[in-house]
Amino acid sequence: MTQAHAHLGYAPRGVGLLYAVLWFAQGDDVYGWFIGSKDGEHRSAYFVLQGYYSSKKTSLLHSVQDDMYGPWVEATPGGALPLPHPPPVPEALRHELVRLQDQFIRHWLFFADDPETHAEAEAVAAHELAVGAVGIRPARLGKLRTAAAVWRYDAPGADIHVLIELSKHWPLDHRVDT
Repeated sequence: MTQAHAHLGYAPRGVGLLYAVLWFAQGDDVYGWFIGSKDGEHRSAYFVLQGYYSSKKTSLLHSVQDDMYGPWVEATPGGALPLPHPPPVPEALRHELVRLQDQFIRHWLFFADDPETHAEAEAVAAHELAVGAVGIRPARLGKLRTAAAVWRYDAPGADIHVLIELSKHWPLDHRVDT
């Protein structure tokens, strides 16, 4: 079984969910999935931090949409460069990553447009906390470290530097520096 790590950032008096990240290491690379805020909307994608645990330059490769098998790009300072098909995730890891993503969502997140989670959105709003299109389940909010502007959860033992490196290049608004 793959040991996955999670990070979440939440602005309770702002946009709500800033980011939610699931990842695991395999060899020199980090594979995962993220969702977060970009210009008031939410974007999600699968990703690979290629060469993260090596002396080589680390590259962020990510799906264009929340689709493991759709188009992928490499994030560069000059913009996103299209990658050839198939996805840069080995076939054996694709299924595991999709499974972990599904488990992560069921455990941590709700979607405001899902009628089955309407009560969860109302519970968050009842505490006068931000509720957006994607939210953190009210039962999980107590796991976040609260601070003035951003509440965070970093899985115990997770390498926070993975999140920092990922946030330097991801197509989301929020950057993590500590």
